[in-house]
Amino acid sequence: MLQTLSQSTLPPFLPQIAEGRVITQPHVRFCSATFSREGYSDALFSQLGIMLPQSLHSAVEKRRAEYLAGRWCCHRLLAVQGVAGDVTRGLKDRAPRWPAGIYGSISHADNRAIAAAVYADKPWRIGIDVERFNPKVMQDIASEIVDDKELACLRQRPGDPLLSVLLAFSAKESLYKALWPEVRAFFGFDAAALVAVKAGIFTLSLRRALAPRLPAGLCFNGVWRYNAPFITTLICAPL
Repeated sequence: MLQTLSQSTLPPFLPQIAEGRVITQPHVRFCSATFSREGYSDALFSQLGIMLPQSLHSAVEKRRAEYLAGRWCCHRLLAVQGVAGDVTRGLKDRAPRWPAGIYGSISHADNRAIAAAVYADKPWRIGIDVERFNPKVMQDIASEIVDDKELACLRQRPGDPLLSVLLAFSAKESLYKALWPEVRAFFGFDAAALVAVKAGIFTLSLRRALAPRLPAGLCFNGVWRYNAPFITTLICAPL
């Protein structure tokens, strides 16, 4: 589970900032921020010391704002570790490129951005995802996210069943990000099954092999937290 250690603000663009760690892996840190589109301006990139990629020069303002908020969270995590460098954008896949020795992940949804990172001398699999709960959307796409066996697993968890579907959705998004550096190819929600859910913890199992070190049956544990209306999931473990 995620433990918040400090809170701050950077008005008017970032009215709510939280920084903390993963309780079960305290060396894994996270930074989340609520951002205000009304408080955004392109000038903030230079003011906050973050480069605006050429590919986003023609993007809508919302996209530039969420990019800035996410990269600012990354900068905070690098500062905590005392690491010089920047989180750049891959030219082909647009995946974040972290400085050497840092393994991390970024996500954003609506007006929320979050990043998680670990400083290590060996590679880590790490993927984080944040989603806003929309019951109608979950109702419409549930069959694309989980099968009957997974639904039975989710029904054992008390509470709104559609929120449980969102948990499965977000958990599989986190897995996709965590495994992307090894797989380097698209794989869908059917590639992994949700096999266990407890308070703040979930387990996914690969249904098929995705790479030499990712055989069918390999399990991944993750943590999750729901602060209405947002759910956050995180998978992080050394290779």
